[in-house]
Amino acid sequence: LTTAQVFSRLLPDTPQTYLGLYNDDDITASKDATLRNHLMVRRNYEALVSGDGACAGCGEKSILRAVASVTEAYMRPLYHKKADRLTAKAARVAAEGAEKFAALKSRNDREYQLFRTTFAHLVMGLGGENDADTATRITAYEAAHGPITDAQIVGGLEAVLRHDAFNHKELQAIDGRRANGMSVMMMGASTGCNTVYGSTPAANPHAYPWMNSLFQDGATISWLMAESVIVNHAHRSVAPERLATALLDRTDGVMTDADYFTLTHLDDALMTEQEVRELPKIWVVGGDGALGDIGFQNVSKVILQNRPNVKMLMLDTQVYSNTGGQNSDSSTMLGGYDMNQFGVASQGKLIEKKNVAEAFTSGHGSPYVAAVSIANAPKMYKAMLDGLEYRGTAFFQCFTTCQPEHGVGDNMSADQATMVRDSRGVPEFVFNPRKGELIQEAFDLKGNPSIDRDWWHTKYASTGERYLFTVAHWALTEGRFRKHLKKITEADAASLTLLDEMLYFVTQDDEINRRVFDESHRSFIPNFGCYIKVETKGTFSFYAVTRQMVLFAVERRKGWRMLQSKAGIVNKDYVAQRAFVAKIDKGTLTLAEAKARTAELIAEELAAVP
Repeated sequence: LTTAQVFSRLLPDTPQTYLGLYNDDDITASKDATLRNHLMVRRNYEALVSGDGACAGCGEKSILRAVASVTEAYMRPLYHKKADRLTAKAARVAAEGAEKFAALKSRNDREYQLFRTTFAHLVMGLGGENDADTATRITAYEAAHGPITDAQIVGGLEAVLRHDAFNHKELQAIDGRRANGMSVMMMGASTGCNTVYGSTPAANPHAYPWMNSLFQDGATISWLMAESVIVNHAHRSVAPERLATALLDRTDGVMTDADYFTLTHLDDALMTEQEVRELPKIWVVGGDGALGDIGFQNVSKVILQNRPNVKMLMLDTQVYSNTGGQNSDSSTMLGGYDMNQFGVASQGKLIEKKNVAEAFTSGHGSPYVAAVSIANAPKMYKAMLDGLEYRGTAFFQCFTTCQPEHGVGDNMSADQATMVRDSRGVPEFVFNPRKGELIQEAFDLKGNPSIDRDWWHTKYASTGERYLFTVAHWALTEGRFRKHLKKITEADAASLTLLDEMLYFVTQDDEINRRVFDESHRSFIPNFGCYIKVETKGTFSFYAVTRQMVLFAVERRKGWRMLQSKAGIVNKDYVAQRAFVAKIDKGTLTLAEAKARTAELIAEELAAVP
């Protein structure tokens, strides 16, 4: 959604002319009280972005705060409504329970006895390995403490409901925090930067349980935490409420053999939608190294379980940030880190980037998957809410800057996230299995610019001239890629090939088969033989780019085209390029003519695309 669309949904009665006024000065200057009172001030809206010590400006913190804030905002009202519901039900048990229980005893002794057994099994914790073991335990308890009376059962049921209501609304989880109920989530983090700024004692900013593990183990340990939460939720909260509801609202079949079996074997599969929503959530947190590289197998295993309260967050810096800047599988083809060599003696890192989130949309059952970031905060929040709602595992890959490793300013995390998305470096997508069973139904690429083209078609601010915003333009803004761009004069650029045009001569197959190093082939890329033109504050500059930068652009273009095909989007540039390259390879178009008239010939091919 655009900013105007978001505001139009938030404030449907606000005049459209106001929808762009979201900077501080605009709102202050406005005389409209409704506008001042309701529109989000951008400074406050982006208060979650970067900077509170540790690595100042770290983009990971923005996302982790968003996860915590969205989960709290989603779950806390559910907890409080549940508390009110349980309190009301406890009051009914106190007022009506004894009479209802006595009526059940006189009406159906077998159901009455089964209800007593169920209460003893679940609420009193006397359940055994089987029915005989449970009966033995109840007998032993009564022999030691006296018979379990009807008044104790009714009073005990009321007490459990009130205690659960207190836990959900009135409990003071941490000294000094207001009494607002128990934690709505737990964090299972792979030790790294997230631990340093997220939970380091004694200044933990997050009022919920936080578990640290080694890189590879966070997902599986968190899965076990989630299983224990499901069991606890079923026995402590769901079963007592169902018992109370059965006693208060049923006249026939208050407790059947099937009910007894279900309640004593209750898991999430037999819970209602509401009961699953009220499950505390477990967030698996890790970087691209922990979740997409060394821990990838564990993440794959957990995603396949599709547990309803497991949500996963990959803080994607494209590098092992915490351990000194090594490559991960999510690193770009350019690398750009401490252990990458590039120059005359080496062709550099030619390994394609692993698209981690995309990998989980195929062959991994039915998880909810989203690649989102602070570049589009409303979409990110919406995706997180949908993921929390989803009755299964949700996985979020969020690009985040690492200021020292990326070589960007402390205030630039949101800007860099926007540029990496717009350049196809990390496109946004949402994969929602609830939309349908075809991959085209589940995939949504909205939010990416020029959605049916290879690159974002944008304009230079001063001249209005159109150009393509590629990964080279994004790379220019980050210090980690400095070896791959060299500033040149406009006269120097005249002897080189514009990157936009060179890309039409190269396919991913050429890259795989290394034809790009063959000087006789159409896809040959001379090192620093291509250039880009950029504008900064009305001044134009020219930069020559390495061969590897061109290969990186081809690889990222291929990744984007794959996404488009999954979403059912026809890429016009791909159709045009295939026709263009086919003519060269068949000899109906000479390479010399193709290079001399690239823009003109491509325009003709594009015009022929339906």
